[in-house]
Amino acid sequence: MKYDLIIVASSSTKRLIELTQSCIDSARVDNSDLNIIIVETFQKYNYEGCTIIPYKGEFNYNKCLNLGLQHAQGDYHILANNDIYFHKGWSEIGYLMQNNGYESACAISDYHYKKGIEHGDYVYEGYDIGILLCGWCIFVSRKCIQMIGKLDESFEFWHSDNVYGDQLHALGIKHVLFCNIQVDHVASQTLKTLPFRKQRKYSWDSVRKYQLLRYAK
Repeated sequence: MKYDLIIVASSSTKRLIELTQSCIDSARVDNSDLNIIIVETFQKYNYEGCTIIPYKGEFNYNKCLNLGLQHAQGDYHILANNDIYFHKGWSEIGYLMQNNGYESACAISDYHYKKGIEHGDYVYEGYDIGILLCGWCIFVSRKCIQMIGKLDESFEFWHSDNVYGDQLHALGIKHVLFCNIQVDHVASQTLKTLPFRKQRKYSWDSVRKYQLLRYAK
């Protein structure tokens, strides 16, 4: 089974480069058939063995992922932040998805333990953002992307996962959280490097925008 790991990265500081490299290194531990695509939003950095795709223009998370998906080759695509860490055994998730007919999935993280979700042979189905559908790392089948067409680019950063969930729901595509596969998230490391106004634009401004859209419906 072949995977595409699509990482949205900004190689603007030594810390962020180290985070991206850590993400890459952790994913490679499984020795799976892995095609790594870095969508670089700052300046090109030579991550060994990866395809580097430069992104130009105003930042938009799903637009970056859509750009990376144009270079995807695998059966399953991993849509990822650069500040995540794959635990050994993560590559079993494609087989779990395939054998159970799931087209979209996420893995448990240390964050879930604080929410009372335990590691084990559990599967939860739904679209609850940040719990079942975790925007920092989404596993999606090639078939799912073909059905959606492309990821919704209505939001720059926050709520990019919400609109993805809305796309799934509208098409009747199930999404699940696997509790026996783990991927941890450091959380908002790139966002914190930006000026305050940019941080607000990509975060809380999007919250209000999404709430207004939902209210209008």
